[in-house]
Amino acid sequence: MTPKELRETIRTIIGEYFPNTDIVWAEQKELVKPKNTFLMLTMRNLDFVQHPITVEENGENVIYRPSSVMLEVQLFTKGSTEYLEVEGRLVRVNVNTALTDLMDLTNYLTSTYANELYDKYNIAIRAEGGIQDVSGVVDSDYEYRARQEFVVDFMQTCNGRAGISRDDWQPTASGGGTQELADSNLGEIDNVDIKETEN
Repeated sequence: MTPKELRETIRTIIGEYFPNTDIVWAEQKELVKPKNTFLMLTMRNLDFVQHPITVEENGENVIYRPSSVMLEVQLFTKGSTEYLEVEGRLVRVNVNTALTDLMDLTNYLTSTYANELYDKYNIAIRAEGGIQDVSGVVDSDYEYRARQEFVVDFMQTCNGRAGISRDDWQPTASGGGTQELADSNLGEIDNVDIKETEN
């Protein structure tokens, strides 16, 4: 799984819980400009083991590299509306639901149901630290905001001598890699006749 594929997987899993809520990545916020409640996701700090696991599959060497990223989830919401009776009349008040709403998402992401999804996609998600109410630093369109961080473990898969070989290989968006590197294979040991000798 590549980080790009991981982003799509995370969005799919969170989308099951929030099917009618806009879910955007941080760099897309200005482009999308959601008007209602929305989630903003940020993926950062890609970490991986130095020595990967190399196995032979169908006659080819496949490299598995256990990896992890930090996922920040921010919920922007206008909260809910309640009516309180004050001196015999009903007064409309806004209520901050950001912490409660994000707690429910966290409960979902740490549930048995979510664990079954993680098994399907071969990833793991765990909460890191507590949920923070950061409502004091939101823009005026949104009353309330809360944030929670998660650690997402996944397995990067790469092939070839240069570690970039795959069926749909293309240079990176930044221009990295060449077809020659992608086509280079891991070195193989030639068949050698070994004769036993007696001492």
